[in-house]
Amino acid sequence: MDARTLLLGDWTPVVRDGIDVLRLLLLGGAVAYAVAGRTSAAALLALLGAVTLAARLLNLPRVYDLSLTLAMVLQGFGETFGLYDQFVRFDDLVHVTLPMLTAPVVYIALARAEVVPDPRDETHLPHYVGIAVVTAALGISIGALWEVYEWRSDAWFGTELSEDNDDTNGDLVRDTLGSLVGAALLVAWARFGWGSVRRIPGVNTREDVSA
Repeated sequence: MDARTLLLGDWTPVVRDGIDVLRLLLLGGAVAYAVAGRTSAAALLALLGAVTLAARLLNLPRVYDLSLTLAMVLQGFGETFGLYDQFVRFDDLVHVTLPMLTAPVVYIALARAEVVPDPRDETHLPHYVGIAVVTAALGISIGALWEVYEWRSDAWFGTELSEDNDDTNGDLVRDTLGSLVGAALLVAWARFGWGSVRRIPGVNTREDVSA
């Protein structure tokens, strides 16, 4: 295997690249925790692993496939390893990086469903503004829904996910910042015409396939 294939992938039809290895890490962790009797940890990793498998079916560009998978790994193992409790700023890191890495992927998924314009379809300013606004809104909305989940989980199940109003508002601010960065990165991606599907090394530099 040469260095280009090692980095960009297409190793085998089953395990295409290092991103698939990360997916297997999540799913393997789920199995390991299930065997150890930690059902809640196993369920969380299985759910996040399923999200990455769904992203694989979307045939995302490698950068965004990697972004989403890393976000799921960060969230999953951050929770199961207790990093939120061990490191004061770990929660802040997650609230910035998760919307930054996942909001563009949600936009691309909606583009595949023809709900929003595909990033590669047009090249004028209003198109880029639209991409930025929708992507940022998606990330902020996902962050807000997570805060609602924390609020109701604490009330219904006795969890301690939400500390106080300052914590909630701070999380929403960080979600917003991350979403804005993710939106800007997707606009840059679209501006340079890098497309919205996974490329095979050496071909389809500007793909003609329908996303």
